[in-house]
This record gives sequence, C-alpha cells and structure tokens, in this order.
Amino acid sequence: MARSIALPILVFLIVSAVASPVLAWVQNVAALDPDVIRLTVFSTVVGALGVWAVWRRRLPYPPVEKSGVDRSLLLALAMCLAAAAIAWGLARVQGAPWRPPAPGSLGAPLAVFLVVQLVGAAAEEIGWRGLIQPLLETKISAVAASLVTGALFGLGHFYVAFGVAPVSFGLFVIMAIAISMILALATVGRSLWERVLIATLIHFLINMATLFLFADGDGSVLYFADLALAFGVCGAVAAILLRRRPAATSSTGTAVA
Repeated sequence: MARSIALPILVFLIVSAVASPVLAWVQNVAALDPDVIRLTVFSTVVGALGVWAVWRRRLPYPPVEKSGVDRSLLLALAMCLAAAAIAWGLARVQGAPWRPPAPGSLGAPLAVFLVVQLVGAAAEEIGWRGLIQPLLETKISAVAASLVTGALFGLGHFYVAFGVAPVSFGLFVIMAIAISMILALATVGRSLWERVLIATLIHFLINMATLFLFADGDGSVLYFADLALAFGVCGAVAAILLRRRPAATSSTGTAVA
C-alpha cells in the first residue's frame, strides 16, 4: 500500500484505539446507559479528525462520479431489506426466541433513542466510509477496499467479543464485511458527505432492524450465523456488482457535496 495512504490510515487506527478506552472511562464516570449509546462509537470521529487535522486537503480521494438517488442506492436498500427478511424468516423457521423489545425497555423515550442511535451511526461512518473506504479506493478496487474496511470495522467492535463466543464474534465480522459491501455499492463514486450521509442512514436502518425484529438477539452462535448468512448472501450480490467498477484514479483533496 502506498505511503500516501498508509500513514494516514495507521494514524487513524492508533488515535481511534487510544480514544476508545478514554471514552469508555467517560461513559462509566457519567453512568450513561450502554443500551442507549456507547461513547466508544465516537472514537472513529476522533481518529478521522486527527487525520484531517494533520493532512487536511492533501489526502487523495477518488473522483466524484455521481450524486443523488440512483440504481445502486436503490439496490443497496433492497439488499438490506432482503437481508432483514431472510434473517427474520430463518428465525421463524428455527423457532428462535428472539422477539421485538418489550415496551419501555429502550432506556429512553423512543424519539430520543432514535436520535441518539442515528448520531452514533454517523459517528462511526465518518471514520469508516468517510475516510478509510475512499482512501483505500484510490489504491485498490472497490471490492477489496470494502473488504478491508469491513474487516477493520468489524474488528473495531472488539467489545462485542467480551460477551459472546469466539465463533459468534467471527460471524459478526463476516456480517460486517457483507454490510460493508452493501454500503460500498451505495456510496462508491460519491462525494465525502454523500458517502457519510448514505452510509449513516443505511447503518442506522440495519441497527434498528436487528433491534426491533430481534431485540439484538442473544449473542448465540445461531443468532450471528443467521445474520452472517442473511447479509452474506446480499453482500455477495453487492460485491459482484462492485466488481464491474474499475479501480478509481486518485485525486488530491477532499471531495465535497
């Protein structure tokens, strides 16, 4: 990987990793309910801001080729809907115990909860789909960039591993890679802020689907296997469509809306 993006990515990962335990400490001190918001999701914002503060407009970004609602965005949304339907169908066939959350179990009024979750999704996507994915696209194909971004995104949720079996966490990472493919299908070729906006909305919708359909499951291997299979099928379709795109030629400067 060329030095022009290797160093910014390394700085992003280091700063985000350092910020994560600090934010976890703040969460504990402030006694914030982790079921409502995890401050650690903002570690990627800190990492991205650190990179932008140092490199500013010297970062290479792929050219902007499209804007607005198009076929790829609609296909990505359809894939997310299909993945949720597949996961729901598998759960019903298996007689799984995952059901919608009980009324009053969200830890905050519904409107507040939804806003907080949307902000949390945006915080993550600013770093992953706003910085890392487009940087990688300037050196490798969109599929490869999505795979790397998805793997890093999944591994970045290391706190999930503390409460589940290693196999469950491995399946979670597979799901994260599949979701990354779907997000890339919707965002590749767009400006920085369109990437962040679209990825945030899709990320939020996926989170809300797993919450309101399954109450985020029980952490079992079966639960994560269902999600990995459901999103894996749709992510594979997205990857096939992405393979038709040639690797982008890099351009210097941040793409703006």
